[in-house]
Amino acid sequence: MTEFNENGVTVRLSVTEWQSAAGTLVATFTPDDAGFHLYSTALPAQGVDGVGRPTQVRPVGAVAPTGEMTADKPVKTIRVPGVRSAVPVYPDGPVTVTLPIRATAAGEAEVLIGYASCSTTQGCTIPVADRAVALRTSEDGVSFDAP
Repeated sequence: MTEFNENGVTVRLSVTEWQSAAGTLVATFTPDDAGFHLYSTALPAQGVDGVGRPTQVRPVGAVAPTGEMTADKPVKTIRVPGVRSAVPVYPDGPVTVTLPIRATAAGEAEVLIGYASCSTTQGCTIPVADRAVALRTSEDGVSFDAP
């Protein structure tokens, strides 16, 4: 397991159920302050009318996804002044996303993390895009390098 804190959110990463070079990448995003939410994984890359950034967990290198990313919270929509369409978000507080993965080879990989957190009363934090977390695969399993 590894974690980092950037722009108002703590991100904790782990890999579970690792067998036969496959497992589940688990990422928990926890806003530092009460009343902040994260945007849906299904949000377009540039947001809705420029508002928001999707919650992303994207492996590259010696690890590849084998299925779809899922979240443990339901998506709801909010209205933002000046934005024509509703914006999909998770409820305020932490959200955990999971992604099935497999090792394509022994070696170096990265998990690229992206997110933005906002509050309807306090505004938004600066978005994080492609924050790289190093990962290694071997015959014995998978491990994160220290951040």
